[in-house]
Amino acid sequence: MSVFKDFLHNLFYILTPIFLYVTFWGGFGFQRNRKMTRIFFFILCVSSMVLSMTFPVVLNNGITFDLRHVPLIIGTLYGGWGMGLALLLFQNAYRAIWIGMESILFAIYFSSLVYLFFLGFSKYYHSIKLTKKILYYMLVLLIVASLATVFPSTIFADTRTEIAYYMVQFFFIYSCVSFLVIYTLEKILLNERLKGDLRKSEQLRLVSELAASVAHEVRNPMTVARGFIQLLQSNANLTENEKKYMQLTLSEIDRAQLIISDYLSLAKPKDVELETINVAFTMDKVRHTIQAYALMNNVSVYLDVPSHLKIRGDEKELTQVVLNLAKNGIEAMPQGGKLFLSAGHTGQHIRIKIADTGSGMTKEEVKQLGTAYYSTKEKGTGLGLMVSFSIIRSWGGHIQVNSKVGEGTEFIIQLPVVIEKHDTPEKEPTMSV
Repeated sequence: MSVFKDFLHNLFYILTPIFLYVTFWGGFGFQRNRKMTRIFFFILCVSSMVLSMTFPVVLNNGITFDLRHVPLIIGTLYGGWGMGLALLLFQNAYRAIWIGMESILFAIYFSSLVYLFFLGFSKYYHSIKLTKKILYYMLVLLIVASLATVFPSTIFADTRTEIAYYMVQFFFIYSCVSFLVIYTLEKILLNERLKGDLRKSEQLRLVSELAASVAHEVRNPMTVARGFIQLLQSNANLTENEKKYMQLTLSEIDRAQLIISDYLSLAKPKDVELETINVAFTMDKVRHTIQAYALMNNVSVYLDVPSHLKIRGDEKELTQVVLNLAKNGIEAMPQGGKLFLSAGHTGQHIRIKIADTGSGMTKEEVKQLGTAYYSTKEKGTGLGLMVSFSIIRSWGGHIQVNSKVGEGTEFIIQLPVVIEKHDTPEKEPTMSV
């Protein structure tokens, strides 16, 4: 009974920091500060590790057992290699201070195995489903436990059989605890993503209602105002400054008209009938459309799209999305650069990539993209990207944004592929302007 109680205590040391994070950190919105969140996450992992090692489970045969490696694994999988390495060094240092130097080589060997194997697993961990995460996790854990038996000697065993028996216990206990921890963490992260999607959907609904109610009434007087300004502009007695002011007024009215069009794009119904679109044709049309604008900004445009790629959607809307992202990419390169328009086939999806070599964005800025009224441009409203994200989501796809400050940004549109029997794959040559 005492052993079972100690196991419950160790499990408490592992699960409590998770609920502390959700309640006191995520609950108050502190997770928006990425640096402070990483520090807090590291402190929680260290706390779990210290408590597990300080109050271990004493088995019936006198061997001590704890869950110190669970925080190390979780920190490596969710915090990255740097956090995992810091936890590894802290674990071995605290182990040497608290327990002593006896069998320290095995402790270093085993914790290093845990860190290295789960570091390798972390590269694929976040791109697979929950079921596969748990299955592959247990497989990696089994490999680590198996490799531990080849160590020459340990403090708790004299023969390979005893070591193997201990590792079987280790694998069974850690599998159960890790399943509970990973399942809890993944559900928490899923809930956070769903809350974010819900906030965006609610924001989109409010903007759509606003658009439907005021766009028509606003557009009519603006059209009248634009007409009268054009009549005044035709007056031959106007000075150069007056003509300049008239032209500036017209350009601002046109910009306001574009903003209203973005609002209307959000408000219009999405139950239109989708058609099969040739991606190469649409991308080539976009390239020709932005060619003059790119040359004015000293930007070279490169196109690389196979001719057989097809998706289900609306051609005008796809053109609007790609054109919007391409224009943003050109404007992100005030000193000139390169814009890449490419597409490819990956599994059951088509990946359309729009990449630039511009100023790039921080991770915090990337997270805000697609939100109404957020833009990295001085005169931007954020509605263009919001419309683009909304269109792609309505087709069953999504947009991924990768960006680094000073290196550039890439938008990756992923959409379901349309395969027709008479399609024959044919690669078009790369073109540039």
